Amino acid sequence: MSRTRELAEAVHGIEFDSLGEAEVEAVRRLLLDHLGVAAAGSTTDSAATFRRTMGRFAHDERAALPVIGTGTVAAAVPAAMANAVAGHSIEYDDVHNASSSHPGVVIYPAAMAATALAGGDERDLMRSVVIGFEVMCRAGRAADPASHYARHFHPTGTIGALGAAAAAAAALGLDADGLNSAIGIAAAMASGSMEFLSDGAWTKRLHPALAARNGVEAGLLAADGYVGTVDGICGERGFLAAHSEAPAPDRLLEGWGERPLEVVDTSIKRHTCCRYNQGAIDALLAIRTAHGVTADDIESVMIGIPSVAVDIVAEPLASKRRPMSVVDAQFSLPFGAAAALLWGRAGLAEYHESRLADPAARALMDRVEYQVDPDIDRDFPEKWRAWARVTTSRGEVHFEQVDDPKGDPGNPFTDAECRQKFDDLASAVYSGESRTAIAEQALSIGAPGSWKALQDTLT
Repeated sequence: MSRTRELAEAVHGIEFDSLGEAEVEAVRRLLLDHLGVAAAGSTTDSAATFRRTMGRFAHDERAALPVIGTGTVAAAVPAAMANAVAGHSIEYDDVHNASSSHPGVVIYPAAMAATALAGGDERDLMRSVVIGFEVMCRAGRAADPASHYARHFHPTGTIGALGAAAAAAAALGLDADGLNSAIGIAAAMASGSMEFLSDGAWTKRLHPALAARNGVEAGLLAADGYVGTVDGICGERGFLAAHSEAPAPDRLLEGWGERPLEVVDTSIKRHTCCRYNQGAIDALLAIRTAHGVTADDIESVMIGIPSVAVDIVAEPLASKRRPMSVVDAQFSLPFGAAAALLWGRAGLAEYHESRLADPAARALMDRVEYQVDPDIDRDFPEKWRAWARVTTSRGEVHFEQVDDPKGDPGNPFTDAECRQKFDDLASAVYSGESRTAIAEQALSIGAPGSWKALQDTLT
């Protein structure tokens, strides 16, 4: 039996009634987080541009989904793609550390689309979400994030297609053979490059939409009998062989049945930027709060990061110190550090075009350096630790290390904090009454009638 087939059989055995409290709670919190981030993201230029184009896509109009933040509905697959673009446009969506990916922004849209196409209910939706997370995140572990990035692939786009296919196959009611075939088909569709780092393009924001669409279409093909590869992930010429410098196929099923499902191991972001900046920002905020450090006091800032982060948020340093677009800023360690120390926040207001040329921010960015820490590398990717050292003009040295940034499984958001983040993000497009209703339905998804009720509240 192929490893992919073993995984397909294992995840196919997940049933709604077998989900424990931790899995149900995680699905609900991550759903609310996705809805809030997509609501705020729906106001961005990239999301609006995608919506103008999606009407050109031909899909089954008999199944529809809400386009989050717009008060409208559209055919299920284009709507799912629009929600995925919106959900990834402000760099505030969830993160799975061990796979270095954003599973929610792919899996929720794909699972929702496939559930709508199949006429399923909230139980079908939740099961498909959990299965999608499991396949996506396990494939990412096996690809080894650093080795995957070494070939310039964006994991959310690549492993996302595999997870979306599994989620769709589950929602469509396929057996283990069909689920495996869907993954095999999606393995031939997986794509997404990191070239956006060169020019601040919107292409990264499109990756989860393409992964969701490809996954749903792979599921539909498999449902109609189209034959996918038997070992799409681990085959001799399969996904891992093509996409990773150092694939680890044995990790695909590692720990099965011995640790919580991957949806429980997924983080919610505190700051509106790349995950590689989150720990450093937490550390700098702690220093700012504890010692009253101001931008004028600072002589230098040194930040400890894992080696994989260098190419993503730290180099070329001159460019990272002068971001030319919001995308550039989201992937700039110096900008994130300046935001934390100068403004005491790293949220939507800080990651705005009006802040990019701020003289004080630029002056502070010029004082930010980084250092690759071998101890951090040893723990990566299971933990994304970071530290910051701030030296003041008076010679004082302040140090803070963060092992579990706020929102990570080791330092999780509470329901109240999830609601607050959602309320802040969704306030631009939903009334207070609507936000309350959406939050109530999201945090009770799985209860009878909750899927239909959620769709109604979103429109």
